[in-house]
Amino acid sequence: MSLTKRQEAYCQNVAEGLDDLDAMADAGYKAKSQANAERSLKNLKDNEAVQNRITELRAINLLESGESPEGESAEVIELVNALHFFQTVYKDRSKSMKDRISCATIAIQYEEPKPAAIGKKEQGKRDAKTGTKSGRFATLNNQPDMYTSKTTQ
Repeated sequence: MSLTKRQEAYCQNVAEGLDDLDAMADAGYKAKSQANAERSLKNLKDNEAVQNRITELRAINLLESGESPEGESAEVIELVNALHFFQTVYKDRSKSMKDRISCATIAIQYEEPKPAAIGKKEQGKRDAKTGTKSGRFATLNNQPDMYTSKTTQ
């Protein structure tokens, strides 16, 4: 399951060390009350895809910074070790191309964010917008000029 843009931004913020509520606010989550904010936060914490992405981002941040993984969860440490192995193999020019490609395909899913799928509402809005550009339902600004005849009576 892919994440929405706000969920991805929340994951990035948490992985960088922001507090959960600050990460939500920075990602664009708006809560009318403290209870709504806590409910949204609980939904994010219960979402397995969000938690997996946070683990991936923490592991990637540790690899890039070269810091010690002390104080991190076992999942993050395990992922750091695996990613480090895959990165070492796919960057090593002395390895066979087949091994490098297979390691790169495994590592890329953790290194690059997953694009969010377009939902039905967003697709409907895009279809409506393209429908106003041409065809029978084109808006006044997008209609072709009326054909007029130069002959008069």
